Amino acid sequence: MRKLSILLLLIGLPFMIIKANSLSTQRTKIIRWHKCQKTPNSIPIEAIQDEHSIEVRFLENIDGQVTFQVKDQQGNIIFQDVLLAPNEQETYKINLKDYPTGHYELLYIEEDMTLIGEFDIE
Repeated sequence: MRKLSILLLLIGLPFMIIKANSLSTQRTKIIRWHKCQKTPNSIPIEAIQDEHSIEVRFLENIDGQVTFQVKDQQGNIIFQDVLLAPNEQETYKINLKDYPTGHYELLYIEEDMTLIGEFDIE
């Protein structure tokens, strides 16, 4: 009976390890800004993508209004929101839960500057 218990434990152990590893992996990506109109002195935000959202953290206070847009592969605007004078402590979240799989662009637009980053939904 003891040998049977040890044998069952050895057979089941790899499956328990695989499940634990898959639960511990969290998929997050930092969105890199690769295109911009008017070269900024510094990039005022950091955008991090996880499975169902993009979290935007402001790294400095912004005086005017800020517009966020998400565009699909065809250039259609599928999300747009305007924030008025966000401050450095503010975090903004864009929900991606209902978006289909594909390649997208995130646009950050200030009065005299536009940053464009790309991301994928798998």
